[in-house]
Amino acid sequence: MNSHTIFVLIFLNLFFLTNSFAENNHNEKKDSVRQKQIPEITVSSLLTGRFNLPYKTIRSEEIQNRAYMMNSEALEELSGVTLTRDGLWASSINVRGFSDSKLLLMVDGDRIQTSSDIAGALSIVDPENLESIELIKGAASVLYGTGAMGGIVNFKFKTPEYSPEVKASGNVSSGIHTVNNLWQNNFNASVTNTNWYLNATGSYRTAGNVTTPEGKMANSQFNDASWGLRGGLKKGDNIEFKVNYQHFEAWNTGIPGGSAFPATATVKYTAFDRDQINGEYIMKNINYNIKSISLKAYNQTVTRSVENIVNPKLTILPGSRNVTSGFKAATDIYLNDYHTFTVGFDSWIRDQRTTRYRIAYTATDTTVTGELPTPKATMTNIGFFGFYTWKADPKYWTVNAGLRLDYIETANDTAFKEVFKFKHINGEIKEMPANRTILFNEGMNRDLAYSVHLDVKWTPAEKHEFTASFSNAYRVASLEERFKYIEQGGTLRVGNPKLNPENGLFSNLNYRFKTNNFIADVNVFGNYLFDLITEKLVKYNTVSGTVVDAWQNMNVAHAFYYGGELDLKWLIVRGLKLESSLSYVVGKDAETNLVLPLIPPLHGSNTLEYHFHKIGGIAYKMNWIYELDEPVLPGVEAHRHIVSDVYLFPELIQLGKIKLKVNGGVKNIFNKAYSEYLNTYRGINKLEPGRNFFIKVGLIW
Repeated sequence: MNSHTIFVLIFLNLFFLTNSFAENNHNEKKDSVRQKQIPEITVSSLLTGRFNLPYKTIRSEEIQNRAYMMNSEALEELSGVTLTRDGLWASSINVRGFSDSKLLLMVDGDRIQTSSDIAGALSIVDPENLESIELIKGAASVLYGTGAMGGIVNFKFKTPEYSPEVKASGNVSSGIHTVNNLWQNNFNASVTNTNWYLNATGSYRTAGNVTTPEGKMANSQFNDASWGLRGGLKKGDNIEFKVNYQHFEAWNTGIPGGSAFPATATVKYTAFDRDQINGEYIMKNINYNIKSISLKAYNQTVTRSVENIVNPKLTILPGSRNVTSGFKAATDIYLNDYHTFTVGFDSWIRDQRTTRYRIAYTATDTTVTGELPTPKATMTNIGFFGFYTWKADPKYWTVNAGLRLDYIETANDTAFKEVFKFKHINGEIKEMPANRTILFNEGMNRDLAYSVHLDVKWTPAEKHEFTASFSNAYRVASLEERFKYIEQGGTLRVGNPKLNPENGLFSNLNYRFKTNNFIADVNVFGNYLFDLITEKLVKYNTVSGTVVDAWQNMNVAHAFYYGGELDLKWLIVRGLKLESSLSYVVGKDAETNLVLPLIPPLHGSNTLEYHFHKIGGIAYKMNWIYELDEPVLPGVEAHRHIVSDVYLFPELIQLGKIKLKVNGGVKNIFNKAYSEYLNTYRGINKLEPGRNFFIKVGLIW
């Protein structure tokens, strides 16, 4: 892919934009029958309704038709999002240059906390039973506090609707992917009535090694399963109680790469579990002014066990357990049609425990060493927030403002290099002195933080809308960034207890043009950050007194991010739809002018979709990426490629009271050999999956 190709793509995007303006005006003058409108997508389960923040939603229908193997692959379809890889299963995303450490991940509005920034948190949620995946782009600290500086990803599970009489409904499906022999199965069943519902879900998946255009990628297999129960009970139209439990587990899941591991290592998750339980109580229309009060409590536990066979003489077994418990309360206050408020309280506590066993083999004995890669630590957050909406002129002007105040406390025990050590010699155990050199001293950090948000929406005409949003956001260093000590045979990665909280000024300007058959969204953003937390390669003095290269978390005094996104949706003629996106971001150290790590290149997509009347649909999607700068290292190719997919989704087939759903397609149809810009694969095969035929069959009742 050369430079001329990329600029042709950009030109086509702009051409469709300008040509559709003329087409829209032409249609409005001549057509007497209105065409089907392009549907709008809204976020319902997050608090984004209080603000005009850039956000996108991937709906259940799209998740089903595109048969994404991983949630990260679905999110990659959105503008401003880039995929990062540590294997097919353990993959994550980058949003506008911010990696997952600066993104808040949630399930049904509850925080997901794992033990590492490469821990595959996006994959511990079953994609088949989701109602939607919601993404907020930009600073959202005022909504959910620390961790939401770069954005929010929320996985929203399907919730049954109440029915006038007892009703049973559900679906089952099974599908295969040829690129890794993935076999997936899931079910979703509900029983509903006027004032109650019960819902049960489950899934099972197993996959072998991924095939790339250059052969199999060793140790890229995965296995996972999940099940859940959900119930709801309401009294009249004003009181509702909801409860939910979800369990997810993965095993024998390969991690084919990562800078923390040497090239000789074979690493996999032997177990990765997530358990979530929550309950929510909602009261509506209490009086004229108080429109609703919601109370929610939740607990989410994430445990993982890793097996790292460094070489025949050394095996390392890390493990962790992270428990997050929280409580949220919010009330909506109505003064009149022009002034509304939301006020609330949000508190959570995270408890982290980690272990690591180092097993060294010789011809005569086996040495077992117990270590603490991070100290026992807790992080407590207490926050108060308020949102205000003023419809200065309901037709033209709307102003939203928000303020949040947080108290954050981080406490940790003393962590030692080694906790215990012993040898197995001829079947006997011999105690050995452990190296109890201190890695991290006992300590406590207390932070008072605030965040503010202001946005103004102006609608000068029916088809045109302008929104300017400004935020001050913050993020306190996570437990991993403060205390990690990842020593697994690769490059050492260490934390920094002295990290300052990062904060910044964020701005986003949005212009939207909308007609019945065309929508154009343009976002331009600029973010200036203070004390940005990032990794730097440094000379590090180890506890043994040697100096080694290590990636250590450090503060960057001043950093600047800027860029933009273009999203187009055009209903060209009845049944034929075009969607295009374009994303670009720049991140630099404002003092040295050096480019920051993990900044994705220019990228975008074009999708042409056609629906045949009473038959079904077909879509062709083209994803492209164009690295502007040539590589500095000789022999390294620039990331410039186009990957094409085709999707088929026939109409439902009625079989009595049951409907048959079939969909399939081909991903990477030309078997393009390429690698993601932000992958961390090790070894010589760093390629993404090759040509992949997939098909899924389901029954709906």
